[in-house]
Amino acid sequence: MSQNPLSDALSPDVASVTKILANQQCRELLRGLDRPMTASELTAVCDIPRSSVYEKLDMLAENGLLRRHERGSEVKYSIDFQEVVVAERNGTLEISIRRSPQSAADQLADLWGNVRAEASSD
Repeated sequence: MSQNPLSDALSPDVASVTKILANQQCRELLRGLDRPMTASELTAVCDIPRSSVYEKLDMLAENGLLRRHERGSEVKYSIDFQEVVVAERNGTLEISIRRSPQSAADQLADLWGNVRAEASSD
């Protein structure tokens, strides 16, 4: 049994994360994030078209690799992992994303933010 079921609920699947990490633009965005940054800042730093930056940031955030920091109308993104590990166990690939410790309140806020984002996109 997991020590933190909320973390398990936020865990992405192997196929999604490996597809994202195989994408060159996603990797460039991760390399460019040396501090919390807006999409506009990342567009300039990484020389990636703005529409692609928004698409990739959404993918990275939805799969637990980035964290969104919303203040009013400004949204900044930061890396939300220390390590991504893909392991084979009993013929199945499993993924674990190791993060800095996060309080239950912060995890719940992230989960609620994801719910709000999905509800507004429908």
